[in-house]
Amino acid sequence: MVKKWLLLSTLFLLVALPAKAETMDLQQLIDATPAGGELQLQDGIYKGSFRINKPIKVIGSKNTILQGTAKETLLQIENSNDVTLENLQLKTAKTGIAVKKVNHLYMSGLKLTSMYSGVQLNYAEDVEIAETIIQGIDGHYSKKGNGVAAFNSKRLQMNGLQINQVQDGLYIENVSQIELQNNVIRNSRYGIHFMYTENAKAIENKFNKNVTGIMLMMTKNTDLQRNEINEQNGLNGFGVVLFDGQNIDVEGNVFQSNRTAISAQKLQRSTMKENRFQMNQSAVELIRSNAENSVIENDFIGNIVNLRSDGSETTIQHNYYDDYDGIDVDDDGIGDCSYVALQSFGQWMVRQPAYQYFVESPSVVLLNEMDKQTNAIETDQLVDEKPRMMSLQSVEQPQKRNIGKIVIGIAIVLSGLWLWRREAAI
Repeated sequence: MVKKWLLLSTLFLLVALPAKAETMDLQQLIDATPAGGELQLQDGIYKGSFRINKPIKVIGSKNTILQGTAKETLLQIENSNDVTLENLQLKTAKTGIAVKKVNHLYMSGLKLTSMYSGVQLNYAEDVEIAETIIQGIDGHYSKKGNGVAAFNSKRLQMNGLQINQVQDGLYIENVSQIELQNNVIRNSRYGIHFMYTENAKAIENKFNKNVTGIMLMMTKNTDLQRNEINEQNGLNGFGVVLFDGQNIDVEGNVFQSNRTAISAQKLQRSTMKENRFQMNQSAVELIRSNAENSVIENDFIGNIVNLRSDGSETTIQHNYYDDYDGIDVDDDGIGDCSYVALQSFGQWMVRQPAYQYFVESPSVVLLNEMDKQTNAIETDQLVDEKPRMMSLQSVEQPQKRNIGKIVIGIAIVLSGLWLWRREAAI
């Protein structure tokens, strides 16, 4: 009987040990790693809630998984400098990573899933988050947290993030010197939400099917450059909202299929330049806009309404409009008469989408012609006195082709000279 009991016990241990090895105590490993050291984690599941409060590198493998519970923060980093996290998967938590009072933090190659909010930064400086995936939970935006939220922080970089189904992809409040580049944010409330922020850059990001691509409020000295902002076309959809901002440069972006591409409200000393507005219901909306703002050298193509205003003064100049029917007698690339963006039917259609079925009906064509006659005497609102005859894209393509032809021509001439000299030498 005793031998039988010992045999069963041995078999139980042999079966149980491998299963136990899959669940490891990460906190003990962190505590055992000296300050400034590197902790290499093997594939496996590390369950619990963990804390880092010293300089350390934590490097995962292909399938290194940190797993928590829906009621706790999975990983806390506090009161430390020089922390690195790489190649980790974080699953199931109220907050994936909570950071407070940390300088020099680098996170890369992370994947956060099944959690209310992804990363929270408080009083952090010199932080870089790169090549990270954050997948939110199902449900309404009010029942979700943000992908990355940063408060009271300085010198932040977020590059190559893929964020989906959260409340706000990147929520930035009271932050100075932040650069957001090459991020993709989809199916959220706001792609980027700036609040009380200074010296920010959002460059070459992609926003798709959010309620609003970029929401900027009470923010100064911000550059929004070369972003792709598409299909923010819900009932309250906006590509970009600029509310009470100062010194905001919106340059070289592509806005396509948004309900309203840009809504500028109480904006001051700001510029919208070299953007492409294509197939939006409304391209640019100006509300209580400052006279020092400018809308220059943009392309307006296939929009229902190109420009709307409540009467605010804004410099509008050198834009291309696909519905401009003026001529250019002196062939300087600028139309000989002004473009006035007052479109009665377009304004109604934006408010009542069902009106789109009457586009190009005889009554609408007549209304548009009446608008043109009325607009001829308009001199104050939404007037571009020097509209371009060609879009920026149309101008750039011939220039590229001409450069190519010049290079080929020079090569042919040089080859001919070389052959001539060779024959002359013989």
